[in-house]
Amino acid sequence: MSILSEALKRLVSSDQPLMASAFTAGQKKCLEQFARETRLIELKKQGRATIYQVINRQSVVNYLRQLHPLDETSLPDGLPTRSGNIGRERNSKTGQTSHDCWYLLMKSWDADVVWQNANDRVQPSEHTARFGVAALQINAGLSSGQDWQCNRPLLLVENQALFDQCDWLPQDFKGCLAYYAGQLSDVLLQWLAEQKRTNEVILFPDYDGVGLSNYVRLLNSLHPDSALRFYWLPDWEAKLEKFGNTECWLKTRVQFENAIQKLNARNALNDDFIKLAHLSQHYGKTLEQEAIWL
Repeated sequence: MSILSEALKRLVSSDQPLMASAFTAGQKKCLEQFARETRLIELKKQGRATIYQVINRQSVVNYLRQLHPLDETSLPDGLPTRSGNIGRERNSKTGQTSHDCWYLLMKSWDADVVWQNANDRVQPSEHTARFGVAALQINAGLSSGQDWQCNRPLLLVENQALFDQCDWLPQDFKGCLAYYAGQLSDVLLQWLAEQKRTNEVILFPDYDGVGLSNYVRLLNSLHPDSALRFYWLPDWEAKLEKFGNTECWLKTRVQFENAIQKLNARNALNDDFIKLAHLSQHYGKTLEQEAIWL
């Protein structure tokens, strides 16, 4: 809800004028502009204080209804989050924008890889062979059917190219390859925090500020019974020098350096991360995942 809307709702819900001290500096600025433009409210001096008073209550109420067609109590139960935002704010991207569930897209080629919960047992290799991909809908909260666990490692890759073409995977990889787009979902992080989902989670991001920030988020969220590993592509040091991206370094340098500091604070700054920080700063470059084929 906008600053102005919050202030106007407070005004119309009160039977008496309100002191200026009841509002934040931003709300007072918005109310003053609204008073000048509409003359539906006014500012008055009362001794040394300033008060805000509604002149035409119904017109202010009508104005708020135009901005916010529905209130929380008028929304149907079970409405998707962004639909609710449209009802309240006329904009799907205003308010909470995250979805209630997330889809874990994965591939597996080993029949011994199994996902199971109290009621079901799934071999993702069967779905991969038939449909090219296996999928699991996950929700935050240990509700019925959400206690899925895998008996093998889960390798998360940031870019679709590595999920589409899997010839870069080590020959001895016997786990699940999973895809996420750019940022790890908050729902996924909550789901991984609720219980042990697998013995080991491996994150293979771009070697930039976004990628390292996601590693820190995962480190802070992952259930303590699951191990976390960063995926180091072969000969990454030489690739960083030869194929590194200067523009991406400049865009994500602050995130990169903040992530390195957080890893240090968590005692998770191993020799490889120290070397990555040194070489990235030395060359002024970051390395994207797709360099694995070069």
